[in-house]
Amino acid sequence: MPRKHPQADHAGLLDRLPPVEHKPAADEDQLFEQSSLARVLLLLVKVDQEAEYLLCRELAEHALGTVPDPGEAPQEGEHRA
Repeated sequence: MPRKHPQADHAGLLDRLPPVEHKPAADEDQLFEQSSLARVLLLLVKVDQEAEYLLCRELAEHALGTVPDPGEAPQEGEHRA
């Protein structure tokens, strides 16, 4: 005789869970609405301006070989960004 496996009452289990609510701060919500997708992604992973600058600088150095420091004029023969 085949044995029946007990069945879970999925609807009953879901009814027992408390409702999930997410209420972002008003300023956070407004910031996301006014930002570009790229900026929002950086905000979501909490990348600050300094980390963003260092990442961009590393990418530029990788692509161009050398990158002048801010305020420094590029040397002759170097690509201008």
